[in-house]
Amino acid sequence: MNNIRRYPISAKNSTVNGYPGRQYDWSKFCWDGIVGPSPYTDGFLIAPACQYLHVPYDYERLGTVYRVRPNDSMYTGRTYRGTLVAKQTAELVDGVWCWVLYAEQPALTTNL
Repeated sequence: MNNIRRYPISAKNSTVNGYPGRQYDWSKFCWDGIVGPSPYTDGFLIAPACQYLHVPYDYERLGTVYRVRPNDSMYTGRTYRGTLVAKQTAELVDGVWCWVLYAEQPALTTNL
């Protein structure tokens, strides 16, 4: 897979526990594992060849770890920003958690 796109995980491109990411205060997530457990990836109960991330949320007060996943537009078989997604992962890239989309080739578009 030679076409790789990385998008920092954010409220705009993610859901949290099945709800839109914009409904959450993202300053309360602990991405570095300093407060609570370190974030970790999982691929159980999500689309094939896709991952989500378990991230502590307001851990000092609530002690919770939420499941953060990409919007379904980033799932395998979908076209996201011109990329036909063959595989999606959650990866720590230069200290930033990202949704990483892999594709064999850019998606074909048609001008009608």
